Amino acid sequence: MSAPSRTAEVFDALDGRPLIEQSSTGTRVTVRVPVERAAAQMVGHYPGFPIFPGVLLVDCVRQAAGAAVGARLRLRRIDRARFARPLFPGDELTLSLLVTAGPDGPVAVRARGTRADGQMAAELSVTLEPEAGDV
Repeated sequence: MSAPSRTAEVFDALDGRPLIEQSSTGTRVTVRVPVERAAAQMVGHYPGFPIFPGVLLVDCVRQAAGAAVGARLRLRRIDRARFARPLFPGDELTLSLLVTAGPDGPVAVRARGTRADGQMAAELSVTLEPEAGDV
């Protein structure tokens, strides 16, 4: 019997291209994420009562911001995170982001996630940076 893998499956949050619009305050991004895309990661979170992990929500924000700036981004820090309501299998998350890229590489992102019923699921402010080689 082989040992269980310690490597998580890659989670691809983006199902098609997000809506990207330039504004005077930054780049606005809207993306819909079917929670079912994370079914494999939800199995153990929590056993018998699966919910969408907050860390995956942060990664959805990272992936959507990367699509907006055209680079692979990594998390530098979480400035603020508020997880208001859980996301369950069958839910759809709509993320609305405001992305502001700094001149020296940091990318500031404010994001709000809502469920299909219109209820806020989360609000996040994160700072991202280009991965090595994408500067």
